[in-house]
Amino acid sequence: MYNCSSADKQPPTPPERGLFHFWHSAGLSEQLGPDRVLLSRPVLQAALGEHHGLLLTQGGQVYSFGELLWRNLSIPASAPLLEVSLLGKMVIRVAAGGFHCGALIEHGSVYMWGENTAGQCGLTERVSEPSAVSVVDSEVVPPAVVRVVDLACGREHSLALSSQNELWAWGSGCQLGLVTNTFPVWRPQKVEHLAGRHVIQVACGAYHSLALVRSLPSQNYNTQNHPEKRERGQSPHCSVTERDELFTVDDAHYCPLGVELTEVMTDEVKIKIQEINQKNPTPTYQDDSHLNCIFSLIFDLLFCSSSGVSGQYSSSAVGLEEVQLCLEAEKTAMQGQKSSSLTNLSQKGKNAANRRRSLPGTPTHGRSGRSPRRQPCACRPSSAGRIQAAALVEAGDGLPTLETEVWSWGRGSEGQLGHGDQLARLQPLCIKSLTGEEVIKVAAGSHHSLAITAQCQVYSWGSNMCGQLGHVNSPITVPQQAKLSDGLRVWDVSAGQSHSLLLADGDCVQPILLYCGQQESVTMDYISTVCSGGQSCALLADQNVMGFISAIHELASRERHFYCWLSKGLYPSLGEPCTHLFFSLCERFVRLSALIGRHSASLSYFLHDAQGRSPLCLSIKKLMYCAQSQTNLKSCYAVCDKSVNGDVDLVALFYWPLQQLHQYSRVLLKLASCYEVLTVEYQSLHQGSCQYESLSLSMLKKKKEAETTLLFWKTHSAKNTEVLRLPKRRVVCESSNRSLTLQNAGRFSNHWFILFNDALVHTQFSTHRIYPLTCVWVKPVTEDSSGLYAIKITCPEESFTLVASTPQEKNKWLRSLNQAIDQMLGGGSQGSSPGSTAMSRTASYIFTGEGRFKDAHYTGSWLAGRVHGRGTMKWPDGRMYSGNFKNGLEDGYGECVMSNKVLNKPDTYQGHWRDGKIHGFGKYMYSSGEVYEGCFCDGQRQGYGMLSSGKLARTSSSVFIGQWVQDRKTGYGVYDDITRGEKYMGLWLDDQRHGSAVVVTQCSMYYEGTFKENKMSGSGLLMSDDDTAFYGEFSDDWTVSGKGVLSLPNGDYLDGLFSGEWSTGLKVVGTYTKPVVDEPENKERNSLRLGQYGVPADQRWGCVFDECWRRLGCDAAGKGERTTAWENIAVTITTARRHSPDLSRSQTKVLECLEFIPQHGKPVTTANYDNIRRYLIKACETPIHPVGWLVETLVTVYRMTYVGVGSNRRLLRHAVQEIYLFLFQLSSSISVLLKLKLHVKPSSSSTLFSSCIVVSCCSLLLPLLLPRLYPPLFTLYCLQEEQEEIQYWERILRLNKQPDQSLLSFLGVLTVFPGLLPQIVSSSKDACFISAVETLQQISTTFTPSDKLLVIQKTFEELTQEVKPMLDGDFLWCMDDLLPLFLYVVLRARSGSVFFVIVF
Repeated sequence: MYNCSSADKQPPTPPERGLFHFWHSAGLSEQLGPDRVLLSRPVLQAALGEHHGLLLTQGGQVYSFGELLWRNLSIPASAPLLEVSLLGKMVIRVAAGGFHCGALIEHGSVYMWGENTAGQCGLTERVSEPSAVSVVDSEVVPPAVVRVVDLACGREHSLALSSQNELWAWGSGCQLGLVTNTFPVWRPQKVEHLAGRHVIQVACGAYHSLALVRSLPSQNYNTQNHPEKRERGQSPHCSVTERDELFTVDDAHYCPLGVELTEVMTDEVKIKIQEINQKNPTPTYQDDSHLNCIFSLIFDLLFCSSSGVSGQYSSSAVGLEEVQLCLEAEKTAMQGQKSSSLTNLSQKGKNAANRRRSLPGTPTHGRSGRSPRRQPCACRPSSAGRIQAAALVEAGDGLPTLETEVWSWGRGSEGQLGHGDQLARLQPLCIKSLTGEEVIKVAAGSHHSLAITAQCQVYSWGSNMCGQLGHVNSPITVPQQAKLSDGLRVWDVSAGQSHSLLLADGDCVQPILLYCGQQESVTMDYISTVCSGGQSCALLADQNVMGFISAIHELASRERHFYCWLSKGLYPSLGEPCTHLFFSLCERFVRLSALIGRHSASLSYFLHDAQGRSPLCLSIKKLMYCAQSQTNLKSCYAVCDKSVNGDVDLVALFYWPLQQLHQYSRVLLKLASCYEVLTVEYQSLHQGSCQYESLSLSMLKKKKEAETTLLFWKTHSAKNTEVLRLPKRRVVCESSNRSLTLQNAGRFSNHWFILFNDALVHTQFSTHRIYPLTCVWVKPVTEDSSGLYAIKITCPEESFTLVASTPQEKNKWLRSLNQAIDQMLGGGSQGSSPGSTAMSRTASYIFTGEGRFKDAHYTGSWLAGRVHGRGTMKWPDGRMYSGNFKNGLEDGYGECVMSNKVLNKPDTYQGHWRDGKIHGFGKYMYSSGEVYEGCFCDGQRQGYGMLSSGKLARTSSSVFIGQWVQDRKTGYGVYDDITRGEKYMGLWLDDQRHGSAVVVTQCSMYYEGTFKENKMSGSGLLMSDDDTAFYGEFSDDWTVSGKGVLSLPNGDYLDGLFSGEWSTGLKVVGTYTKPVVDEPENKERNSLRLGQYGVPADQRWGCVFDECWRRLGCDAAGKGERTTAWENIAVTITTARRHSPDLSRSQTKVLECLEFIPQHGKPVTTANYDNIRRYLIKACETPIHPVGWLVETLVTVYRMTYVGVGSNRRLLRHAVQEIYLFLFQLSSSISVLLKLKLHVKPSSSSTLFSSCIVVSCCSLLLPLLLPRLYPPLFTLYCLQEEQEEIQYWERILRLNKQPDQSLLSFLGVLTVFPGLLPQIVSSSKDACFISAVETLQQISTTFTPSDKLLVIQKTFEELTQEVKPMLDGDFLWCMDDLLPLFLYVVLRARSGSVFFVIVF
């Protein structure tokens, strides 16, 4: 059943890591030293029971030794027994109870064996060999197997921790924490009282249990009963013995059954807690730039504070007395304000994050948001399962949490539960006195308990009969801090039956082994972990191979030492008043403290698990994540050995972390020396060492700069320098020794130049001129015969020349200026050569001189001291410009907001600028509600533009679209007066209607004539909707005066003198004529007169075409270079892509295609023609392209003219003429880009007649333009032929009611095709020629005549296919046969007038 072969039968190859030492202890009176047990494999973990033990070796093998009562064997520790049943299982953790054992497999399975009388093995039968225990969650559907990551065993019970951080228990007794009265519990059950809590670690005593649990998020912080001292801002790290009265608990607070009662609180306390939680939300630790922020604040506060705090500085280092004086001055300055808290000023503009607990040494214990799921620790090996390495890992930084609580349950007769009494607890209950103490590990002995904190403090409680607690009192029912010698920092603990083992740091790097608080005088290798059980003790140690182990221990020891100093030393030294004064600085020290604590805990966990690594340095690579990550690199400090007592020099206090940055580099370099130079481990560690060394040098440099600045202010403490004193300002050099003067300065003038890290200051007597370095350009002046060593300084508003006394001084100032400017701009160059600073940069500046930019604040690009590039200019009066600049003026595309004080609303412009003025195409939104979109020239509307008047553009009272000259309507334009229901289409002059025009009204009135000074004047033609027409003289709008002819719809007409207004009635003196029968109708005579007074088509929209020529780079229509036109197109497309980052993928792809120029110089073939046609299609669909803008604008003006009131049937001729004009102008524009011949040559692979294509202007451009213009054109034609269309549809509907046979007979189709009669189905009216009917219905979806004719051609082909089976082979179509059949298809298709759709 088991193999008695021992481990020592293998070849004796003593390992260098995982050395196992074992000994027995009978108490304080009799102590035996550790004995080395020689094993051939490194031991990863040891577990001790009452009289037996387990060893987990490398490779996942398990060995047993001691009194194995379930097998009636006694195995010595020097020859442990291999558990053959577990071979091949890859065990990652072992646990030993009183008389039973447990093993955890890599994939999460549990194996148990040993004594099982109380069900502690999780099985119902006797278990002498390792047997699998099934942990199944039956609450989920379907039931799921639970993956276990940790295991602990007591005398009669066992606990398992799942990967979901839930606790499972089995065995007997109240120490299970289960809601049951039936024992034993044979199968693992979930501890429901801890459901929803994040359990980190478990430990089992003889008859009690402990669990380390993550604290709840900060929103539940008010449910935690923290000590009153913590509420007053005191440090939580004072000795527990000093606060015993705070933890004296009676039955009113805790129930023996484990039910926690609500603590009685007064209303005042409740309100206070609520206010604290609302005002001080718990901050999350974000490590970004902590180090730079901390030391920047140190330098600012301690050396260069502004005069508003203290006014003057003493020559000695800053001490607590000076801080108190600063505090008093601060309180005096704040009198009269609503808030009396000093932190309100220091926290302005920041989150008020947990002021009550944001003091050094007082880490925050709450976190915002829900706790994440348990993740593998960065220090934890993939094949090892030690509980220390299983601690919770924070998301993103790989460090364990310190926000923990300790819960206990089971028997409490010896006070081992820590609740202040000796009562048993059936359910887990939180030990309130340990909440907030940052416990990182718990250990349970037979009747006592231990807890170790991140501050290396040990708390113990329970039985103390043998002094195992390190206290005099016995028993102790609440956790008390163990009494240790000064300088000892405990980082590992274990508890046995009546003893405790502690592992601590001392004065040397090598760990110290303590027994119940007393140091053992033994010498051994570097101990990594200790273990206890019954009366036995064990430890694991490593040999210092190549100094690697000692370096790891040194790093961890220093980190723990530093955290202890941060937690205990800083806050008592400063005190609460100082922490309020230096609130921002102290807040960052709190974050630093938390990071160091978590990092030190992580290093301790790694030391426990270090021997399980193979290779070992892989864990170091992950462990030194802080050396490779910019986040943790700036947050990990070393410890200083100075003590903090009495009056403290604050300068030295805040500089302590600086002194050990070099030690980090040294330790990492020491670790790197253990590896070959070419290995990944060496490269990683060496890189971390270099980063720490660079960080140390950088901080020391900043310290030196601060000290130099302090000396400068002490030397020059005059009142005129007070305005220059800023916290972050550092002095670089100054010219008090007259090393630098102003060129052409007067004999008695006094010029003093001071170069700071952020500004160049020119002081003359009591006046200062401050030049920010971000806007200073330095240029050395070439030496000439004058012998001057000059440097030219260029600023946004002035330039001057500085003269140095010697060439060396010139080079010194030139180098200092360039380096300071480079660092201010973010370059950080240390070796900038003279004159190497960037001429082009991005910076902010406030103009102070007279001019357009007076008092304006600019942020953006600069070039050699002038605004150049993209930027934003803001004026105090509300004006703002955001866009491109050139040579100090607005130039290019930009957006401008201009305030209108009269209407108290801003004017907004979006468009192009040139030389500081609005120039080009843009959109201007006036504060009055008007919107102009069009062209500008020198700030005035010039060329094509559309003005919408009214509050909103969509509901404006009028819209004008046409030509502008010097901000006035001049030339051809269309004015739609929505309020009056009139549309004017004609010429303008100085914002007045003047010249030939056409006016249509909402009442279908049509006027055609001339205007003068905004009135109808001279000859004109007036027609009403019923075809009544007047041709004669007009004197005012709709007012007739003079000779004329009035034609009536029936053909009669009046000829004579007319007077009066058309809408109110006319006075006539003339002759009434009734024409004879043979005379032509008046309709035809009137129609011939339409258009004679209107503006000719070739004189319309010239401003639109001029703008297109301008965009193509042509001086006039048709006059321009093809190369220039393509260059302008490329610039336009590139600029649009650069200034429109939100373009979709399809839009970007189209613009990329338009950047490729089609071939236009070679003879045009079919392939070339297709490429050109595709290019034109994309160009017409892209408004950014000049051709696309022209098409879009022509569509806009066309719809503005002929939609709405313009839908007058008498405008059909004007609309058709404009389409011809558009085609001609569009073809002229394209001819500048592409030279196309009318006849396209065939490709070489085809014959001349089969592939020859005749290309014309209409065939190329009409398909691109007509679909966009078709709706208004179709509407005008429908209005013109309205009567004929009505008659057409009446006949279509009437004939369509006939069945197929009757309709075909009526049309004469059956006479020509008698064989068609048997195929007619009388019950289905549309069964005949259905494919031809469907094809003809597609004619309504086409626009160009060619496309419509193509649909008709396909219809004839469908007819031929259906009729062909009924015809002879030599049958030929004739019109007499074709027409009746086609008429049938037209009737069944129910389409509009076929002849009409073909024309348009």
